[in-house]
Amino acid sequence: MRRHTTIFILMLAHVSGIGFAGDKSLTLDKIFGETSILEVDSPQAVRWMPDGKSFIYRLASEEGEVLWSENVQSGEKKKLANWSQVMDQLREQRPGRKSAVLRDVNSASSSRYNTIISPDGSMLVGLVAGDLYTLTLDGGSAKLLTNDSTEELFPTFSPNGDWLAFIRDGDLYCLTLADASLQRLTHRGDKTHILNGMADWVAEEELGVRRSFWWSPDGTKIAFVQYDTSPIDVFPITDELDLYAGLEQQRYPKAGTANSKLQLGVVTLDGNTSWMNLGQDEDIYVVRAGWMPDGASVWYQRLNRDQTTLDLVAADPTTGEPRPLLRDFDPTWVNVRDDLLFLDDGRFLWTSERDGRRHLYLHAADGSLIQQLTEGDWQVEAVYGLDSSGTRMLMQGTGEDPRDRHIYAVGLDGSAFRRLSSEAGSHRADLAPGGGTYLATYSSLATPPKLELRRSNGELLRIVDEGKIPALADYQLSPIEMGTLKADDGTTLYSAMIRPPDFDPEKRYPVLLYVYGGMHAQLVQNSWGGSRHLFYRLLAQEGIIVYWLDNRGTWARGKAFESVVHRRLGQLEVADQLAGVRHLKSLSYVDPDRIGVYGGSYGGYLTLMCMLSAPDVFRAGIAYAPVTDWRLYDSVYTERYMDTPQDNPEGYDAGAPLLLADKLKGRLLIVHGSMDNNVHTQQSLQMIKKLTDAGKQFEFMLYPRGRHGIRVSDYRLHFHRLKTDFLLEHLKGNELANGP
Repeated sequence: MRRHTTIFILMLAHVSGIGFAGDKSLTLDKIFGETSILEVDSPQAVRWMPDGKSFIYRLASEEGEVLWSENVQSGEKKKLANWSQVMDQLREQRPGRKSAVLRDVNSASSSRYNTIISPDGSMLVGLVAGDLYTLTLDGGSAKLLTNDSTEELFPTFSPNGDWLAFIRDGDLYCLTLADASLQRLTHRGDKTHILNGMADWVAEEELGVRRSFWWSPDGTKIAFVQYDTSPIDVFPITDELDLYAGLEQQRYPKAGTANSKLQLGVVTLDGNTSWMNLGQDEDIYVVRAGWMPDGASVWYQRLNRDQTTLDLVAADPTTGEPRPLLRDFDPTWVNVRDDLLFLDDGRFLWTSERDGRRHLYLHAADGSLIQQLTEGDWQVEAVYGLDSSGTRMLMQGTGEDPRDRHIYAVGLDGSAFRRLSSEAGSHRADLAPGGGTYLATYSSLATPPKLELRRSNGELLRIVDEGKIPALADYQLSPIEMGTLKADDGTTLYSAMIRPPDFDPEKRYPVLLYVYGGMHAQLVQNSWGGSRHLFYRLLAQEGIIVYWLDNRGTWARGKAFESVVHRRLGQLEVADQLAGVRHLKSLSYVDPDRIGVYGGSYGGYLTLMCMLSAPDVFRAGIAYAPVTDWRLYDSVYTERYMDTPQDNPEGYDAGAPLLLADKLKGRLLIVHGSMDNNVHTQQSLQMIKKLTDAGKQFEFMLYPRGRHGIRVSDYRLHFHRLKTDFLLEHLKGNELANGP
């Protein structure tokens, strides 16, 4: 048996005053019940006011959720409104929620609303039951701005605050705050396949494109992307709970099929539109766009269909003529980020993985490179902005240990690079307008998130919220142990383990391997894991060791570590997870015959690949919302990593659980939501057909009206009971359903 050297770092159980040495046992009701006392009761929806002198947030109280403001200088707190009461009052003005659950689903945006603050800081605008409302912050009075039969999306103030732009029925509208007069800027008519100013489903889900319109700096024009979704075939999603089943018609491009056709336009407030020249290649993605600080040009990021070339382009808003600024290229794929920042003089900051790690670069207004500002064996994770001096950038990066996140500063000339955060763990910042201070959120495996106010040089001004969970002190919780091991090719992999609180090294324990394994994800982080980690601790309390590792292909280890899985999803990920299993089997206290695997979404896919590629290794597995054949998944995500099915049929076949169904030996539970519009229920149903054709026994749970996030839905308690019962039965029992 091959053995792997593993170093475990014990995360101490008394960090930040949190004790894990009580005598109570965790229960699923305590973790996932409606009134869980084990969740962080901290400020929510924290937002800076435009002048940077105060910030607002919502906080739960006995009288409901309350909206507060807090002064930066004095720390004085002021109650602005009883948020719960305001929302209830606004809903009462609507005789019922509009926009039925079932609709033609061209976009994923229908349930993703945002709340914004006016440029002068006097009011807040948001959406309730699909209608726009205003809430004055001095006095707390609220009123509806709209009261119509369709829902509004993405309210956005003009720079001077006089106008409010938003989307309704796939068109762009403006209204004046003074008299609520309405102006319609685009006209799709009966062409419901056209979306003006809002992304289609796949662009929002896989490219992070949401609001697709942007005010010019002078407030006289709006740039917007138009999506023509007509080339995309319709995928039906049914709701079976009513007398006659309801139906959603979703425009969902499968891998290798047609995408939306795009145009980038600029519309004036009187409705005149000019169109930008996006180039000869029409099969593209416009992944980001906006205006130059002087308003003389529109900028946009154009990504080719293969996702190997990302261009930053400026265009004349009147003629549409393009002016290329820079290009990023990677033979596998280019990762799209939100790190572009234009300076007032036209220079801009851009992050790129051109040297193998994501670092920060300063470019001149014409796109030429001035200087690389960061370098080294780490990567920039987020760009926050300039401090009050206007000469230093604040950012987040992985630092020396990719399991941590730290806040850094660097001069625009590349000098004075320094780390502003100190403790090991995960730090992120929300920089105030003007750059004088930032709100820092810190957590670790043993420390729930706490909120601090700091100067832009990192100096602590005060702790805004301790983030403590007092009830945790009453529970006996095992620490999370972080370690390392080697992949088959010698690559270092990071792992984590939770052992039972009454662990006895003389006993042999079953193990659950928790997997995700997909790109842009990192499970092994030194950050608070919330209910997910509490669930693992509950399993440990029941005598099951829980173990997880980040295989090759996951995030924060550099582009080569991530892109090695290109065109062969499901192969190296399984190999690395099996390396973890070999390590587990080398431990005297692990029962090698009682190893299970569980994951959701990509983790559900990897669960199936593990069980079917190594059927003698895993006694039981739970695959939640799994991909079972990449041909059935969406174009943007799948083609980024696999190319098209036409170009890479061998890779698609090798990574398809559907084609391995006859290999199943262990006990398998498949779980899916009946209305999952991300990984369609089709994926599990086709897997069920293949398994039954092969004569294999398994279990299946379908949650009616369940979407992709069952783990955090109203089904969460039932779902976690289902999983717990299955694991206790099959990892602590003795029978296999499918035989050798």
